[in-house]
Amino acid sequence: MSKMSYKRVASTDIYLSVVGFGSCQLRLVSERQVLKTLERGFRLGVNWVHAAPDYDGTQNLVARAIREYGKDVIMLSQGYGDMAHFEYLFENTCRILGKKHLEMFGIACIDDREYLGEDVWGPDGMVSFLEKKKAEGRLAGIFCTTHGTAEYISGLIDSGRFDAVMMAYNLLGFHLLSYCPTDHKKIENIDENKRAVFPLALKKGVSLLIMKPLAGGLVSKSRAFPPYYAFARPSKPISATRQLRTILANPAVTAVVPGTASVKEADENARAGHVPDVRHSGNSPIHEISKALETLKSGLCRRCGMCERYCSKNLPISWLFRDAYISSYPSEPFETIDDLRYFNLHPWSISMCRTCDERTCHCPHGIDIPNALIRVHERMLRLRSENRIALDGTSPEVLIRGPLSVQIISREIPQAIAAGETKICRVFLINKGAQIWLSPFENEKGDFVFLSVSMNGKSFKTVPLRRNVPPGDRTYMVFELKAPYRCRRYGLRVELIGGKDAALPGDRTLLFESELQVFGNGMFSNFASQIFSKGKGIRA
Repeated sequence: MSKMSYKRVASTDIYLSVVGFGSCQLRLVSERQVLKTLERGFRLGVNWVHAAPDYDGTQNLVARAIREYGKDVIMLSQGYGDMAHFEYLFENTCRILGKKHLEMFGIACIDDREYLGEDVWGPDGMVSFLEKKKAEGRLAGIFCTTHGTAEYISGLIDSGRFDAVMMAYNLLGFHLLSYCPTDHKKIENIDENKRAVFPLALKKGVSLLIMKPLAGGLVSKSRAFPPYYAFARPSKPISATRQLRTILANPAVTAVVPGTASVKEADENARAGHVPDVRHSGNSPIHEISKALETLKSGLCRRCGMCERYCSKNLPISWLFRDAYISSYPSEPFETIDDLRYFNLHPWSISMCRTCDERTCHCPHGIDIPNALIRVHERMLRLRSENRIALDGTSPEVLIRGPLSVQIISREIPQAIAAGETKICRVFLINKGAQIWLSPFENEKGDFVFLSVSMNGKSFKTVPLRRNVPPGDRTYMVFELKAPYRCRRYGLRVELIGGKDAALPGDRTLLFESELQVFGNGMFSNFASQIFSKGKGIRA
């Protein structure tokens, strides 16, 4: 029976499984799915999960999964902000895990920290703070994440201050969040980063942890969040396992950290680490993968921005593609800011490219930009008509005043569902009040905030916040909706409740009411009818 492979982190005593789990997507699934996903990975030998304070309470659920299913599993967390906040995040990670010593802690997107003027390298800055914790015996290893250039990442490695660097790399050469900066920042070039950084890291003994190894779901379809629409596909299917194994074959790579949000993904991703490194030569798997990716590369925008100088309409072409991809691939859990949303950049109902007679734009990678943008526009119009695009955060009709003032960004609640079927529901909210919404995960006492779901006037489900939500901050509230077995229409009422106990009345703010049609077919429908004829009632 195959077993997980492990590699040492630099010169520390830490050994990581060659496959770790990225947890950002876990904020979009139910608590039950989070725990089952992590449990599956832990049982297959995954011994580390990358989490972060801005992953909407995911740290708390990862810590719970570690307590219940994998006591030796490591949570790699990270910090940002001013030094007071950075130190708080370190201590809070210790609190969440119930320990005074952390195996690893890092600096989140260190190039952004510098760009924002945060104290990274000063005598009392982030790096020095982590080195002091290491000297005190409270920290075993230091890492950072980065989307920097090859020159920048090489500088991090040469500094000798980090045991590991987490950087983006995949076989496609870009990922779902790739973008063209609008200021002086330089573009992350994944292929160049590999050529320059991999050999240097191997020489210096710095461990490389690879994020975005599956390009955000652009190469193989996500099992947790299938795309609404795929703008291009490889000529032959390429499994996640195959992509991860190919990356792990490079001796400079210590581990890969794919986003993982379902039991099937946990199984597929973890098993990539159950084989020894495969050395490729000649007519090898890497050659086959490269050939299969050619059609994908010719149909997807890399968001390099080089075409925009030639556009006769001065369209922000790379940003139009970017938001369309993010909107179409729900595997990406980070939303676009309002100013860069597709219909704020392109408010016209007809694609500008359809009415353009000049067509001066040119793509250095061979994409037919006008026709590709026409197709993008049609898909975005369809997504908007299906309410699959987040509402504009400034829309007054989604601002609700009440005991708990709230703004709804988006909601994913089915209007129809098969009898007995279970679906994931999501409500994306902004705290528009003056007080912090407290989570029972982070407080022992307080007036906690819950999402309350009622069906036909009866309490159906209560969902606690996964983290504290300050005024102006956003949060997802996620729950599983299991349909009754009786086929009929049900009234749903969704409220926010503030109080020490969600079972008590507390302060209530109505978010919305909707109808749910439960339907059945064939033998299942007949079976459901038989259940109710015997007076067993509604199961929910």
